[in-house]
Amino acid sequence: MSKYVRDLLQEFETQSAVEDHFHLYVLKVTVSENDEVEQVGNALPVTKIEIDAEDKECLMHFDELSTERVTIKEAKAFFSAEAAVNGGADNDVSNYEVCACEEKERDDAFVRLDTPLIGFGENPEMNCFFVVCQA
Repeated sequence: MSKYVRDLLQEFETQSAVEDHFHLYVLKVTVSENDEVEQVGNALPVTKIEIDAEDKECLMHFDELSTERVTIKEAKAFFSAEAAVNGGADNDVSNYEVCACEEKERDDAFVRLDTPLIGFGENPEMNCFFVVCQA
């Protein structure tokens, strides 16, 4: 059910409605026992993409207060640069799991919550590409 960088890049390429200037957003959903999907809150912009080589994860940071937004073109450039720097089968970022990453302050400490992606979507009218995770 988890998605990997290769799945994300393939989705960029195979969806003809998705263009490089689209912004990336994280969409949180709940999935009922009947497999019904329901959106939780508003989609929030991806503000930064980061590689966690230790956990072999690609982190899509999001924050509702930030004015920063990542485009598909910027994401592709990031993955190309990472592939060039971290070449080799052991460090192939295309095999890294993609997670939505939220940082929250709890009890005077910051906690990073990583949630694996379960799907993708797009809204061509709004120039948005959504990475979907469970709430």
